[in-house]
Amino acid sequence: MADFNPMDMESTIFQLRASSADQTRSAAESGLRRDGHSEADLENASRQFESLLLNFMIREMRATVPESTLFPPSMAEEIFTGMMDEQIAGEMAQNGGIGISRMIFNQLKGQK
Repeated sequence: MADFNPMDMESTIFQLRASSADQTRSAAESGLRRDGHSEADLENASRQFESLLLNFMIREMRATVPESTLFPPSMAEEIFTGMMDEQIAGEMAQNGGIGISRMIFNQLKGQK
């Protein structure tokens, strides 16, 4: 059976505490880096959410307009219209939109 050496035990405990302190410090540093970017990320995410919501609203509003039977819409026209709606919604959200992104940002900013 191996001999018990109290010095080895103290050394092992010291090493465990040091590695735990290193892990805690690195986690705190990564948290600081994350917090530095979180406000910009939160603003971007809230703007993207508003853009998504506006795109859905525009698409649903467009669905209420009757289609012409003279020239039925082609696949290309449907794709183009969808892409145009998406772009319009993105521009609206970028320029203030209807205020949802600002409300979401302010609500979630306080929860950090």
